[in-house]
Amino acid sequence: MPRKANKEQKRQMMAVMICLLFLFSTIAGALLANGLPLEQMEGLQGSINTLFQTEQQYTPTVWSVFLKYLKYDVLIWLGGCFYYGAVLSAGVLAFRGISLGYTAAVLFMTYQTKGMFAVICAMLPQNLILLPVYFFMTWLAFCFWLEQKKGQSGKGALKREVTRIWTEYIILLWGSVLVIAVASFVEVYLSSRFINMLGAFWK
Repeated sequence: MPRKANKEQKRQMMAVMICLLFLFSTIAGALLANGLPLEQMEGLQGSINTLFQTEQQYTPTVWSVFLKYLKYDVLIWLGGCFYYGAVLSAGVLAFRGISLGYTAAVLFMTYQTKGMFAVICAMLPQNLILLPVYFFMTWLAFCFWLEQKKGQSGKGALKREVTRIWTEYIILLWGSVLVIAVASFVEVYLSSRFINMLGAFWK
């Protein structure tokens, strides 16, 4: 019983650490954007203005968006399959946090108060779906990695138990892929429409 409680405590601690990792990564991305040279910042602002003001509507394909988000999910999942894979899973989640913090900071600096609406419209809908998936998959990869490290699915374990653990891990990956597909549809058919509406409003 104490061993099981200790295991649950470790898992809870990992969940807290994952949330803190993402939070600090997002802050680091925002600080990185604030430290950009003036020339580079002006170039980014010009690119964002072009995105919102262009006559050609911004219409990404579901497939391209899906592949963009899927690679993060798969890399996080793969981190649980290797002995030192936890570094990969944590690194991918941290990179995602830095990217989001950086992009949000650039939007705020470009449009000031309007930047908040840009972030809400362009980034929030799909990330309300994606971030819980990435958090859960990172936590899952860490838990699976610990099982591998402790040897509970190694040579001494029953073959049936090893198969069950891997089957569950693979099924959860496919479940996350389906959720990412939903997030891709949300970005293409909701967020991109919001971007076009903002572009028309700011002309």
